[in-house]
Amino acid sequence: MPRPAAYALALVLTLSSSFVPPVSGDPQPDLASALDQAAAGVPGMVSVVVVDVDSGYVYERRADERVEAASLFKLFIMAALYRRALDDPQLLEAIVPVSRPRLTAGQVDYVLEPVAVREALEAMIDWSDNEATAALVELLGTDEVNATIASLGLRDSVVRSGEATGNSTSARDIGRFLTLLARREVVAPEASDAMTWLLLRQGINDRLSLGMPKDALFAHKTGNSAGTFHDAGIAWTAWGERVLVVLTDGVAPPDARALMKDLGYWAYVLPAPVAAARSGR
Repeated sequence: MPRPAAYALALVLTLSSSFVPPVSGDPQPDLASALDQAAAGVPGMVSVVVVDVDSGYVYERRADERVEAASLFKLFIMAALYRRALDDPQLLEAIVPVSRPRLTAGQVDYVLEPVAVREALEAMIDWSDNEATAALVELLGTDEVNATIASLGLRDSVVRSGEATGNSTSARDIGRFLTLLARREVVAPEASDAMTWLLLRQGINDRLSLGMPKDALFAHKTGNSAGTFHDAGIAWTAWGERVLVVLTDGVAPPDARALMKDLGYWAYVLPAPVAAARSGR
């Protein structure tokens, strides 16, 4: 029998198969032109990657720019956990101490709270819990996380600590990670299914998904720090699976959110060119 995460994911994707291509009487722009126009003139650095998984079409805009990863580095921690779990099947049920703030008599103290690794992982992905993240990085060590990054062929990403800042990545690396995930090639097929299921339950949905229908399936992770505002994931569209990555640096959050809404819309509704090609900018 399939594992619970794989079964749940299969059920969700089966229900999503009723999507049909959008129909409009107005002429539609081509995908690359629409993405170009949406990102043009935005002050600050904007990196975009869109991958049509079935056709292999790739759109890139400043994709190799290294930026502060913010909470996107949590994708790599998730993968490293599942990679270790191949050799240690009980890992996800193990207990880790998570430092939590407690207010006592008007004073904030930190208390170590025992939490199952699986629960810490869910908190890290679904709500970007920084305390849970720090505990998981302490469990794994940055060397193991970076070894996982290297095993996936990512060249621009480095995890230096479990802190919410100080780690780096690029839109190209995040796009490759998510494309491998969509193909069920991160760690192993069942592990990829479990990771995708976690990302589908993302609790922060105020960016790319704003441009998609309310019932759209979007397995994604957000991230932001001082100066950065990111969102990246896999969307199930009328045209098949689409990887969509938008990283910004030096763009005000309201402007970044409006940009992501536009990019999310076009990436969701427009078909890729018939001939698979790479659009580089």
